[in-house]
Amino acid sequence: MDVQARDIRKVITPLRLVFWGGIICVFDFRFNGFDIVNDVLGAILIACGVFGLGDFRIPGRYRSAMLFVKIVSILAVAEAINAHVRYQIPRPAAFLLHLYGIAKMLATVVFCLAMRWLCTAAGLTKSERSWKTTTVLFALIYLAPFGLFHIVWIVCLITGKSFHFNIGPAILLVLIVFFAPLVHLFVSTSRMQREAATTPGEGEATQRVDDHPQTVEPTRHWRSQ
Repeated sequence: MDVQARDIRKVITPLRLVFWGGIICVFDFRFNGFDIVNDVLGAILIACGVFGLGDFRIPGRYRSAMLFVKIVSILAVAEAINAHVRYQIPRPAAFLLHLYGIAKMLATVVFCLAMRWLCTAAGLTKSERSWKTTTVLFALIYLAPFGLFHIVWIVCLITGKSFHFNIGPAILLVLIVFFAPLVHLFVSTSRMQREAATTPGEGEATQRVDDHPQTVEPTRHWRSQ
């Protein structure tokens, strides 16, 4: 479907699903060792939200970008389910998993870019600027460190060397930092909702013109005496 301001109001729910799914995946909710809300539910919520946002016909790379995000979201569900099965991962499989890890971080940035393009197509300039900030946050806080982490592991797998990383008590600070892009995603979604609500669609604009027809003054024909 083509994008108008009123269409943006339909994407708020899928974006909320992506937000809450991300919250569940970042924060592991446990009580006495019991996984109350596990990553499988979070991954499913994200996938549902992504698929709900992928049908807009926008000029450019939107549909291709969202296709990539859709594929990664399906793999994320499989990964979350697989995480509950304990077994020894073969070296080739570990190599592929780290490549997938890079793709997953890249997909978060591509998703934010796609939301920017969606706002641009709908003429939501303030929301477009907000999603630009969200994109930068995900690129700096998610893609850069996690991408580097996976690259280091790939090098270790190729060279046969070991890699150990213990973050210790700093994990709490890291979780707070990781929370920032998700919060801004929520903020950008809310701005889209507010801006779309104050921007009339084409049909609404036409109706307003029809409701106030112009008064045409009759032409006077003057006859010379």
